[in-house]
Amino acid sequence: MMWLGALPALAVAAVVVLGPGLIATSPLRAGVLARVALSGLVGVCAWGVAGALFGSLGLPFQAWQVLVPTAAAWAVAWGVRRLLPSLRLTPSRANGWLLAGAWILGAVLVAIVAFALVPDPDRISQTYDNVFHLSAVSAILDGFSGSPFTLRSLIETEAMGIAYYPDGWHLLAAATVQLSGASVAVAFDAAWIAVSALIWLPGVAWLTQTIVPARLAAVAAIVALPLGAAFGAFPYALLAWGTIYPTFLAHALLPAAVAVTILAIRGMSAPTRARRVPVVLAGAVGIAVAIGALGVAHPRVLPTWVVIGTPFVIWLLARVFRRGIRRGGAARRRAIGWLVGASSAVALAGAAAFAYAVVGLGLLDEPLADRLNGPQAAAVQTIPEGVLQAFAQIAMTGAGEETAAPAVLVALAVLVGIVVALRVPRARWIVASFLLLVLLFALAAGSDGAFAKVATGVWYKDRFRLAAAIPVLAIPLASLGIAWLARVLARARPARRAPVGMALSVVVAVASAATLALSGTSAAIGAVFFQPHEHAVDAVVSTRQVEFFDTVVRNVVPADQRVLGDPWDGSALTQLFAGREPVFPHVNGQWDEHRFQLAWNLEWIAEDPAICAALDALRVRYILYDPHAFGGGDPAGNHFPAPHEAVEAGLFSEVASDGGTALLRIDQCGPLP
Repeated sequence: MMWLGALPALAVAAVVVLGPGLIATSPLRAGVLARVALSGLVGVCAWGVAGALFGSLGLPFQAWQVLVPTAAAWAVAWGVRRLLPSLRLTPSRANGWLLAGAWILGAVLVAIVAFALVPDPDRISQTYDNVFHLSAVSAILDGFSGSPFTLRSLIETEAMGIAYYPDGWHLLAAATVQLSGASVAVAFDAAWIAVSALIWLPGVAWLTQTIVPARLAAVAAIVALPLGAAFGAFPYALLAWGTIYPTFLAHALLPAAVAVTILAIRGMSAPTRARRVPVVLAGAVGIAVAIGALGVAHPRVLPTWVVIGTPFVIWLLARVFRRGIRRGGAARRRAIGWLVGASSAVALAGAAAFAYAVVGLGLLDEPLADRLNGPQAAAVQTIPEGVLQAFAQIAMTGAGEETAAPAVLVALAVLVGIVVALRVPRARWIVASFLLLVLLFALAAGSDGAFAKVATGVWYKDRFRLAAAIPVLAIPLASLGIAWLARVLARARPARRAPVGMALSVVVAVASAATLALSGTSAAIGAVFFQPHEHAVDAVVSTRQVEFFDTVVRNVVPADQRVLGDPWDGSALTQLFAGREPVFPHVNGQWDEHRFQLAWNLEWIAEDPAICAALDALRVRYILYDPHAFGGGDPAGNHFPAPHEAVEAGLFSEVASDGGTALLRIDQCGPLP
């Protein structure tokens, strides 16, 4: 399939991403950017609630189910409108044509940089994490629960209680498949583009409009749209590194989550007495939506949301406290109440975070020196080099330690924005939050010490995840810098500030996108989507292997049976390509006793009755074999030696082979009972 053939899937993905949220937020009065960005948050929440609700009822996931939480969200929005009839979320004051042009340009640049070297949309990212994501969506489409509270049980097969894994991405992709008829691979690529264009770009523009000084906000919001495509750390690096689609979705939602939180806290901090209760209720709803959306997408991004918002909350509390103390009386008592309440909340949050680190993450179970030593967590440079990398906009490509060339114009725009923000007291917190993110990234990438591990452990000390957060504030800063320059250049003609700002942002964004595309970012993405025609070595599957799954495995293996194989050789994806559930849907997991026996002891099938008992329990009579392990395998990860050893010992009867992949029948246990 050529990319033009994916346009119907892309249109459906756009409806899936925005449709529920646009319906739910229709009672609210809002500007274009605010409505679309908020709709992304509400929509992801609605998909997550639909999966959890109908999954708890034992019903398979269907796209129509999202209409139930969408209707409930519409009722909440209607109630908010009744409580606060004057509420209007950041109306757009910019020229509509400029806004549309900037938005389209940003979306086109994102798609080009990301997929310029991916020849067709029916390719999968052949990476470790994506094996699970593809298997999870395939399982959901075949009737597995769409609930986030059970999704992890795919790879924790003895889980009896809650087995939580964020399902936002998986439900977006599954709904796109159901409504468009596209393959899962096409749906993944269509959903990625839709999320980038319809959640990330308007979200970061709305955040910019919300936090920069009011006199520059309208121009800065336009400027932010093309700049959303200009940073290598996000959205591109997470498409090559991992590929971690749920984290990508959560980071795309992060700007809107921060914007709605800031607006909610601003509103709650200064209402009149008569409006205090409805404003607090509406603000609480907004914050709940932000937390819910990030939790459904990937809760590991919630700490990033806290890091970004903390300097704002501190600045606002200090401002409210000073104002209340000066006024005296009831205002003074209220200010002290705010301070006490905020301090208590911080203390409780700190205690909860520490408790989670100890109980949930096992912080004290083993020495820190033995933790967080994987390739994504290992220091690759010094801390000062990390700081320089962040300020010079030297983006990691996602291909190991390789970086793209410096995005000089973007870096200059960010620096100008920092200078402008420091001159405006109400904008200084943006610089503080930005510096916190830079420091966390520099620690993760530049130190293996205990402090760095503790400070960044909640992000797995993953430099890519932390780098992905930096553009959330770097874009508003760069937009502020460009908007200020446009104001200076068009001082005598205020009507030209927006066109001048747009022109400057186009130059910066196009130059940066070209730099990324030509200096490694596009190549890194193309490499992980590369699919060899035959005999996969480093890839998960080859084209020939996929064809074998579709034409042989699908037709030979009965629909009610599972397929056994070493997941490292591509057999984990039989549900995706053959419609047959694999025994091991991922290369990592916590497996039950039956699966453990097949992973380690299959070659003892003639001597050990436990092997046939496991095959019977899992309904297995066929085994797949391909003589490769993608990426060379993982000596430190889960092992599945027995399937290959048993096949290579000649224990089973070959049914079919394409010269590389073979399907064999297990005859030792007789017919399935």
